[in-house]
Amino acid sequence: MSSVTVRRTVTALASALALAGAAASPAAAAPRTIELVNLGDSYSAAFGTGGLQQVDGLPGCLQGTGRDHVDKLAAHPRVEVTLDAACAGYETHEVRGLVDEQPVAEALSDADVVTLTMGGNDIGWAQFIQACSAPFEAAGGPGTCDAMLAGAPALIAGAAGSAAGTVAAIDAASDARIVVLGYPPLFDERQDTPLLSAERAAQLNDWTDELNAALAAAVEEEGAVFVDVTDRFRGHGVGSPDPWILFDLESEHNLHPTERGYLSGYFPGLLSEVARAR
Repeated sequence: MSSVTVRRTVTALASALALAGAAASPAAAAPRTIELVNLGDSYSAAFGTGGLQQVDGLPGCLQGTGRDHVDKLAAHPRVEVTLDAACAGYETHEVRGLVDEQPVAEALSDADVVTLTMGGNDIGWAQFIQACSAPFEAAGGPGTCDAMLAGAPALIAGAAGSAAGTVAAIDAASDARIVVLGYPPLFDERQDTPLLSAERAAQLNDWTDELNAALAAAVEEEGAVFVDVTDRFRGHGVGSPDPWILFDLESEHNLHPTERGYLSGYFPGLLSEVARAR
């Protein structure tokens, strides 16, 4: 891999506040800039915001083109996103494989914060959603969905274990604060929708909670910080009056946060953790 192009640039807007919010006196030294590296899967790669772009130097690595939580951080005058190598579709072992690549290794060696989401692709949630969808069950019955749900614990345990290995690899390559963000509840479970019954929506949300809990335990054991975004997204799933999760049959960004979801759901929790690395 020759190079990785950072797609998000820092916008130097006027601000006299450090990330922690304390005003600097005229005599005080300017707060230092935090160098941030973004890795992970599609939930770190702005999927759901529209458009697609290829990351230079990483064949097959795609990101969305709209604004997300990483873009908003990059606009902060005290944050520099030195590398954005999040790739839609990446599993935990693929994220881990980036660590030894020269441009990534170089960025990690100087990073203050590393942010990422990972684990969802190890589970294969898309297959669960298809099998548990109302149209699929109407055609073939509940057996496939029930069988897949019964197998979820083993898949979650495997994903969490692999995520821990990825955090360990990042930690070995960097002194940065490692921030792993969780996944939002994707569905509104208060009523049946054309996509899912309320019962199935609740079951799938419950397994997302289980995945988040397993990821949190695994990555915190390796010294990372886990940010749970469940409460911020609650009530904004597919089928709600104000969804922050995209669902459009013609979109390849389905079941990812919208721009509003990234900026209102992911950004606040991430900002507080970045501030602690100041």
